[in-house]
Amino acid sequence: MGFYRIVDIGRLEDVEALYGLPVDGHPVALLNAIREYTGLQYLEMLQRLTGFQPPDETALIGASRLQLMPVRQHLEAMHADITDDTPELHIHRYTRLLLMLMFGGVLFPNTSGNLVSLRFLHHLERLDDLHHYSWGAAVLDYLYR
Repeated sequence: MGFYRIVDIGRLEDVEALYGLPVDGHPVALLNAIREYTGLQYLEMLQRLTGFQPPDETALIGASRLQLMPVRQHLEAMHADITDDTPELHIHRYTRLLLMLMFGGVLFPNTSGNLVSLRFLHHLERLDDLHHYSWGAAVLDYLYR
């Protein structure tokens, strides 16, 4: 199947049913170049894809994790500006931030409950490609790691 671990098909079907996530498709994997990004490179990518810049550098934990609270606050401020006339670029930026919040807070939570890996930004470059990935298998793999 292309996954790093042997995945129980029954559990995979459960993830698909519970989360509504695809279990077939491309594996959720990182390019080697992305793995070696510095914190500054991740912040530049975050800014380019979402228009979001954390208010201070303490929001970045290590080289690749971001605190979720500043993202939540930014989304709340953006939400009022989203209308039928909002340019597509702003909708895509908002969507990417919502997905980052979902990745860190729901699908791939950590023990602090307040961090998201900026490595997911790689998958958010092209929003139209998201459904081609096996997100259900990635969630199940993350759960059992």
